[in-house]
Amino acid sequence: MKLRLSLSIIACGLILQALPAYACRYNVREVGFIDVGIGAYRLLVYLTKDTSPDRMAELKDALADELMDTNIRFELVTVGADANHPALEFLTSCKISSFPAAVVVSPDGQARPLRLPCVQTQNLASVRDAVCSTLEGVLHSPTQQQILEGAADNYGVVLLIEGPERQRNAAAREAVSAAINSINEQLEYLPKPIARPPMMVVLDQPSLAREEVLLWTLGLKAEDINQPCAAVFYGRGRWIGPLCRGDMLASDRLAELLAVVGADCECGLDHRVLQGTMLPARWDETLRQKVAASLGFDPESPMIKMEMVSIVRRGMGGFDYPGVPFGYEEIQVGADDGERMTEDSGQKPEDGYQRTEDRGPRAAPASILRHPSSVLAVSLGGMTVLVAAASVVILRRAKKA
Repeated sequence: MKLRLSLSIIACGLILQALPAYACRYNVREVGFIDVGIGAYRLLVYLTKDTSPDRMAELKDALADELMDTNIRFELVTVGADANHPALEFLTSCKISSFPAAVVVSPDGQARPLRLPCVQTQNLASVRDAVCSTLEGVLHSPTQQQILEGAADNYGVVLLIEGPERQRNAAAREAVSAAINSINEQLEYLPKPIARPPMMVVLDQPSLAREEVLLWTLGLKAEDINQPCAAVFYGRGRWIGPLCRGDMLASDRLAELLAVVGADCECGLDHRVLQGTMLPARWDETLRQKVAASLGFDPESPMIKMEMVSIVRRGMGGFDYPGVPFGYEEIQVGADDGERMTEDSGQKPEDGYQRTEDRGPRAAPASILRHPSSVLAVSLGGMTVLVAAASVVILRRAKKA
């Protein structure tokens, strides 16, 4: 009897040691590389009523091809066809009165008009060319590319936007560097190893003018930046946590946000927190290959993507939550990218333009972010409880015997 009891307890101990290896196969960073269709940007192209259905179909196909490898979905809106169409509100807010026209709407409801060259509705090829050429400025900038490539190769990226005062900028750099060093010291204790620590990308004052779109995604304008700001990005250019400025731009606060990126994907965090808003970007083959080399697997693989989607779905309890600005969107694994980029998502038009009050992604819970090592504790907590319960059952059966 004693021998059997001892062996049972030893077995429980071995299970406790082995379970972390068989916990979630992925960490938050890895899951951040899939696009599950939540929080996409939307391109609204406004045309007049005299546009023929055939021409609109041609334009729709052309835009679907152009946007296939981006996180921007589009919709063609016929002005005057439906006075209650929810997309018409952006014509007022953007002061648009001539057509054709185009507006990009961010996941949090901010609208940005695209400056199109003079084109005629009758020549839809010129409309397509004008929209596509202007979109390149939304999808690409030097700093956006630095963030995407940095997040692909490294643990994550801390974007530091400098203010006008040199001394405060220097203090902000020190805070970011200290947070990165803190995470670097924790890399060997993570549930899954990450080879490279976070990196810092600096956007200085002279470069603000060229980064209007990047600032827009963060809810900023160049003229309003009078102090340093920092934002944490990971995965597919996802922004996690709030914009850190003032007293919030501190090393411990940044380290807390960064710590979540290395956590086990099933560590108990609400995945509404973790699926941060992505930068508008073209996710091309070069980036895909860079990510696959960094992770050791291809997150675009249908089987891996299906598994990750299942994890995100469980963590969110479904997707009908206030953080989805355009209403409910069912995840389609393995669907044709061209189809997913169009308006045919099964949602009702009146639900398609719901605004959110938050101007950025939600901050991670403070209880998780008190110290980077707490991430490991949370990851193992559920497994420890499971093994403890099993031990109790074994002991009770031993007493009865």
